[in-house]
Amino acid sequence: MMILDHYLNQREPVKALDVFVGKNQYTVINQITLASGEKRSSVRINKSELSDIEYCLIGKRFYTTDTDGNPKNASCFRVS
Repeated sequence: MMILDHYLNQREPVKALDVFVGKNQYTVINQITLASGEKRSSVRINKSELSDIEYCLIGKRFYTTDTDGNPKNASCFRVS
């Protein structure tokens, strides 16, 4: 486990771990609730290195998205 700032400042990146993102470190762009009741949020992480990437937040896990904004792959980022 690692926090976002430590993750971004690594000299030799470690992969396949959970990186915790604080609530003030990401911005919710929009949110939808599916018929199943599941909530999905489009978010951007508030760090210049990651600000161009849109993620889908489902539960506490961030997912990369396809060109339509649908969740594609689970990322290493999680809400702390």
